[in-house]
Amino acid sequence: MDEKPNPKRVAAGRRNRSLAGPLSEAGRAALREAAAKNRPWSFSTGPKTPEGKRRSSANGRTRQSGSISGRELRRDQAAARELIASLIRSCAAFTPKN
Repeated sequence: MDEKPNPKRVAAGRRNRSLAGPLSEAGRAALREAAAKNRPWSFSTGPKTPEGKRRSSANGRTRQSGSISGRELRRDQAAARELIASLIRSCAAFTPKN
């Protein structure tokens, strides 16, 4: 989806952020304390079940442009390069040297 954001919503968001102003030291300290208390990073461990891992790995495929992902393409290219290198090595063994 290459939709451009609605300019009116972008402008409204900028206005709202400017109204709030910067964080005060007390506000920053309160956020820091809440984060230390709740430790949200300890809960974001990713999927644990095979089904969850499969679903998670499929997330990136919704926006890929081709039929295979870049990672799969690089893996296939590496395998092809290794095959070519092994063929060259095996042909070199049969090539007579002058």
